[in-house]
Amino acid sequence: MEIKNRLWIALLLFGITQIGFGQNLNMVIEVNERLVTTEIAGAYLNFENEDGTKSRSLVGYHPGELVLQKKDWEKIQSESTKKITLTFDYYALKGKWHNSVNFGIEMQKHHFDKRYLILRVYDFRERKFRKRYGCLTEKKFIAELNFPQGGILIRCK
Repeated sequence: MEIKNRLWIALLLFGITQIGFGQNLNMVIEVNERLVTTEIAGAYLNFENEDGTKSRSLVGYHPGELVLQKKDWEKIQSESTKKITLTFDYYALKGKWHNSVNFGIEMQKHHFDKRYLILRVYDFRERKFRKRYGCLTEKKFIAELNFPQGGILIRCK
């Protein structure tokens, strides 16, 4: 019986090391000052290497946590990775209509070392955010990443 238990534990440890449970990133996502709970889908980390090769990895999200795998952390820490972009589809209900938009937020390697991140995305389809931050970019949205000792967006006027 003891041999079976030891064998079972050895197989379990082997499985954990082979599958690899990565450490998750403490992250909260807000879109237009609303906490994202179930409104996003198709969240990916997109990696671009110095040699021009690109790859992407499906990631999970639930409020407070961006779920990453071990291979994602390896790519983030790799010297050859030069650009990391978080992309996701955001679904919103406005009146009787459902609409969706895809956001792509460029992240830096040091963002993944922070204790927590708050990603705030402002979609310029809502007029108040277009007036508030529209002068800062030509895109249809703007994003900011808040973290300890981080900066904030400055309003247009």
